[in-house]
Amino acid sequence: MTKLATNSIYCGYEKQIVLKDISLEIPDKKITSMIGPNGSGKTTLLKTLARILLPENGSVHINGEDINTLNTKSVAKKIASLSQKNNVINGLSVAEIVAYGRFPYQKSFAGLQKEDHELIQWALEVTGLLELKQRTLNTLSGGQQQRVWIAMALAQDTDILILDEPISSLDPAHQLEILYLLEDINRQGKTILMTIHDLNHAAQFSDYIIGLKQGQLILKGEPQEVFTAERLLELFDIQPEVVLSKKNQKPFILSYDLVRS
Repeated sequence: MTKLATNSIYCGYEKQIVLKDISLEIPDKKITSMIGPNGSGKTTLLKTLARILLPENGSVHINGEDINTLNTKSVAKKIASLSQKNNVINGLSVAEIVAYGRFPYQKSFAGLQKEDHELIQWALEVTGLLELKQRTLNTLSGGQQQRVWIAMALAQDTDILILDEPISSLDPAHQLEILYLLEDINRQGKTILMTIHDLNHAAQFSDYIIGLKQGQLILKGEPQEVFTAERLLELFDIQPEVVLSKKNQKPFILSYDLVRS
């Protein structure tokens, strides 16, 4: 069990504070989605949790230890993080890119070991990339490319997977493909934290929701607690019509409108 939590963090860029007094605990072995208006601090919070950004005040803890006291490789063995945009690596095959996930475990001048190859193979299998492993990234579709980055993170063999907008710029079918893949990965005991803009996807595919607005934690809880007309009005200034999905009894937004004076 790997627990990730924040304690009253303030964080930002070049002395400009974006996050203000954020204290929360990420549920273990669950899918947590972070929602909120553009500029609310979602990406900043993910970067702080992944130790890409250091908080100005407060702390991030993993299993009770301050994450910023741990060395880089120790953190990389506990948390795998993917940003919104990943650079296309020209000339490398899918298998070679996925193998980069084993970097935190490499010893000086040592090649991939048996365990490394086994984890790379497993990551390719669970993401459905075995038949594509010799292809280069730029020959793949957007959804396939996203699976490659997720496979690389899986090969890192961490308990926690942090994803910033994993389905952005994908068509509806590929969005669902990635979300179903994340559900499958979660069932294998991985904790997943992601940002997501589509509220219905967040409601249907998440166990827990975190809502940010103007750098502050506005709401947190299970989808049934969070996706109500009152709480979505508070977070987004919208008036939604919310019903329960017949498929799984989770909230579903039929329509919404701006609040008009």
